[in-house]
Amino acid sequence: MKSTSLKGRVLIGLTLSFAAGAGALALSLYDTRDQLRRATMWIQAREIAAGFTMDSDPASLPKSYAGAELSYTLYSPTGQVLWFSDNLKSPRRLRPATVNPELKLFQPPIYSGKVINVAAPLADGSTLMVAKRDELERQMIGDLLHTKLLQSLVMLLPVGLVALLLIYLMMRWTLKPVQEAARFVQSMSGNKTRPIPTRELPSELLPLADAVNRSLEKLTRSLLNEKQLVADAAHELRTPLTVLDLRLQKARADAVPDWQAIDSDISYLRQVTDQLLLLARQEQEPGGGEAASAAAATHLTRLVREIVADTLPLFETQARRIHVDLIDATYCKGERGLLQVAIGNILENAFYHGQGDATLTMSMDAELIRLTVADQGPGVPTESQEAMFIRFNKKSSGSKGAGLGLAIARKILRNCGGEVCFLKHSHCALELCFKPAQPPAAVWR
Repeated sequence: MKSTSLKGRVLIGLTLSFAAGAGALALSLYDTRDQLRRATMWIQAREIAAGFTMDSDPASLPKSYAGAELSYTLYSPTGQVLWFSDNLKSPRRLRPATVNPELKLFQPPIYSGKVINVAAPLADGSTLMVAKRDELERQMIGDLLHTKLLQSLVMLLPVGLVALLLIYLMMRWTLKPVQEAARFVQSMSGNKTRPIPTRELPSELLPLADAVNRSLEKLTRSLLNEKQLVADAAHELRTPLTVLDLRLQKARADAVPDWQAIDSDISYLRQVTDQLLLLARQEQEPGGGEAASAAAATHLTRLVREIVADTLPLFETQARRIHVDLIDATYCKGERGLLQVAIGNILENAFYHGQGDATLTMSMDAELIRLTVADQGPGVPTESQEAMFIRFNKKSSGSKGAGLGLAIARKILRNCGGEVCFLKHSHCALELCFKPAQPPAAVWR
């Protein structure tokens, strides 16, 4: 069963690590008894063979030592068997004349059996192999190790319990900031969100907390925008709906209703509704906005020419002209349909709220494409320029439109990495900034 608790996972991991360490220690102590037997026998053999040489009388060697019978095999310096004792049927195998192999850091376990056979180097270069059935030493060393093992297990139990308690307390101390952050999030209401405090959080959880805080900030901003949009829409639509209701009531009593005025009101309501829907889609992240808009590429020069051609008849009705100075074959980031709405809104503002001829000028550098839309009307005061991009804000309460054109244009351009703002100019001039883009690859059929 997979554990979903961080505390449980850590405890399981530490327990398995503890068990693995205990297993490794037990494995390393597996042949400790035989190593101690060989080391003890090597010391005894050195004492027994002290002063003995190839020419010495074998009868001078003791028959037993420490209560056990001894047997001997003498090897020449070249490794040839010189003699072996009568209690052996065959000579004992020649082994290294040192105990150093027992002291190596990594030594494979060697089972010695019931008889220990070690080498005692002699002064003349020969080697005397001394063997003994060390039942007394084997029993004593075994009992000692067994007692030590039991003592270690007895000590291991309280030490293990203390270790588990310390681990548990450490986990509680470590996870306390996380639990406090969870309670902090649970205490939030839908109307008021706050960033999670990160000062006390472990460094490993800071990326998660920062990501959650950024998401909360986006959700809060989106919620406020939606609330403001609903409030502004309700306020803006209340008057035209009231007027339309009065016209419809009057139409019931009149023999010839004023259908032209009714159609105009309905057209205005439809226009405002469409603009509100477009603005709402643009303010959503990522659905209406940045990823899709910034990924597309649009032929900006061609698009501006088409918008000018569509808008020119309006200017001609007032004997006004549009002057165009564009750069050929310029591509920018953004969806064509959305950019058409943004640029069209700016040009329509120049027609409905501006005066005289309109001028469209395009310039480009390594980072931005700039399109300036200017007319000969008075400019917007510097302190009021940013307010013109707020929804439903109009320079004049009686002017045509709902005050959404500039807000929609700015949101569309920002979603594709651009911007729109007023310029310091003697007349009204707005600058639209676009991110350059590579032309799309040609499709061959």
